Formats: sequence, structure tokens, C-alpha cells
Amino acid sequence: MNKLILLLVAIFATSAFAHLNSAAPELKFLWHTWKQINSKIYSEAEEIHRFGIFVENYLNIIKKNAENNGVKFALNKFADLTKQEWKSQNIRGLLLTEQDKEELRVRQELASSLSVDYSVLSVPDSVDWREKGGVTPVKDQGSCGSCWSFSSTGALEGLNFVKTGKLVPFSEQQLVDCDKVDQGCNGGLMTNAFAYTAKKGIETEEDYPYKAVGQRCKFNAKKAQKVNKSFKNVAANNADALKAALVVQPVAVAIEADEQAFQFYNSGVIKAGCGAQLDHGVLAVGYTKINGEEAFIVKNSWNSNWGDNGYVHISTDKSANNGAGVCGILAMATVPTA
Repeated sequence: MNKLILLLVAIFATSAFAHLNSAAPELKFLWHTWKQINSKIYSEAEEIHRFGIFVENYLNIIKKNAENNGVKFALNKFADLTKQEWKSQNIRGLLLTEQDKEELRVRQELASSLSVDYSVLSVPDSVDWREKGGVTPVKDQGSCGSCWSFSSTGALEGLNFVKTGKLVPFSEQQLVDCDKVDQGCNGGLMTNAFAYTAKKGIETEEDYPYKAVGQRCKFNAKKAQKVNKSFKNVAANNADALKAALVVQPVAVAIEADEQAFQFYNSGVIKAGCGAQLDHGVLAVGYTKINGEEAFIVKNSWNSNWGDNGYVHISTDKSANNGAGVCGILAMATVPTA
């Protein structure tokens, strides 16, 4: 592997990789294999361009893995995208207005009256709602900036499981099409979604399937289930509160995910490499220890072929980002309430 790394560095440094035929056989094989796995077909000019990006990303992955900081990175379906392309296509789903940001600041500094300090509850060493049967399979938001809707349905699915013992996949597309406070594929907020479902209810995924584009609202009230009556914010900047909330149910959380720590994440616990500029909605489904490092178990919406079978582990370190937690995971956590 060391010989291959040196060869790749030499190729990259001389820009010889700009033409596919001049690349090392090992790298060409890796490129062709990756294209087959991800069903990628390009024009000749586009192939040269994407191959160059692929090589640069691969070299960055090798460099990051050599740091040996407990996180592993790997080539995935995003390997032919620059960081900026990846961000524009996948990290544009959380819509924080200036008023939202001010409310968030108040929550962090003063603890809003709507917040619940679950930390008064005793907590076990670990919680995993997947093991309890309360989490649906990992979904895929596609190129639609609808992460907020997936975070919301995940929390509603969890609440419904707690209430009824039944796991029912709910419709992200209904939220994208019909929640007019939010902006569909251009972003939204989980709190808005919970306010909407408290009034209207939520249809199942089967009745209102996901299309990854905004459509005319086709909501059928007769098919909707009333899962939540309201929502509560988990006390901000409080790892103990989020852990205790996870004892009760899965929790919708916001994070900053616009760094390569997420683009090529494969396994391990993220402890650094992201701030607290919240831009992505996900679902916390528990917490556990991995190689001695305590971490939140977080379900993403980029398909199961991303990350650790669609999941990412984020450290519970409450000192990171001035108390907002690693990737800001402690800053804005919300649960729908029955």
C-alpha cells in the first residue's frame, strides 16, 4: 500500500492523471470498479474531469486515514464530486432564518420555556432504538434538500413506535409538498414539520411515496395518522439531556455536515473536523461506546451505502464548539410529543 500511495502522489503532483491512459494500472482498476458499482457513465471530456476529482479525493482519504484519529474514511458514491459540488447537492436542507438563529441563541443561553431538561432522568450505559425495533431502514433523500423531512419522519416513526409498538414508515414527500411554512427541496426545519403534523397528521410512505422533487400537495386527510400533538425542544448544549431524551424516544437533531469528515465518512467516532453552523437534519437513535469513545448513534438520509450502513457516530463530548457539541449536535434537538 505504501508503494501505491507514493505512486498516486507522484501522479497527482505531475498532473499526469489528467489523462486516464497515463494513470497507474491500480488506479485505473479502482476507478473502473467504482464506476461500475455506482453506475456512472460519462462523456470522454467529463470522464477526464471526474477522474481527476476522484484521484484528488482518494489522496485526501489516504491522508486522513493516515492520521489514525479513530475515524475511517473511504471512497463512496460522492467520490467524483468536489467538496463544493457535494455541499451544493447534499447540504442545503436546513433552513435557519435570522429569527430561528436568534431563537436558537436564546435556547442555548437562557434555556427556552419550551425546552425539557431530560438530564434529570437516570440513563443506562447505552441505548439503541434499532435494537428495540423503533427505527425504519435508512432512506435516501437524493438530490432534494429535504433532510429536515427525513429527520422529522424518523422522530415521528419513533414516537409512534413508543405509543403503539408498531413501526410504520411515514411520508417525507407529504412534508416536502404540503408543509408550506418550509420550502420543500430548498430546506426546512423539524420544528415547523412537527407543528404541521400536529395539525394535519402524517400519511404513510406507502400512501404518499417519496419522489425527491417538489410536487403539488396530494394530502389525503382520511389516510393521515395523528402521531403528535406538539413538540418539545431538548435543553440545548447539554449532552446529558440529549442522552436522557434518547432513553425516551429517537430525537431529531441538527448538525453541521458540510465538511469532508462527512463526505467520505465510513466508520468510527467523529470527534473533530466540523463546527456548529447547523446545515443538516438527522435522527439520533441512541448512544454507545466504540473503542472506549462514547458517541451518539445518528441515522442519516444518504442511503445505506454511505457511512456505517447509513449511520454516523458523533462524540458526546460536551466541551466541543463552546458547548454546542461535536458538529453542533447538542445545539438544536427536538422531539415530537403525543
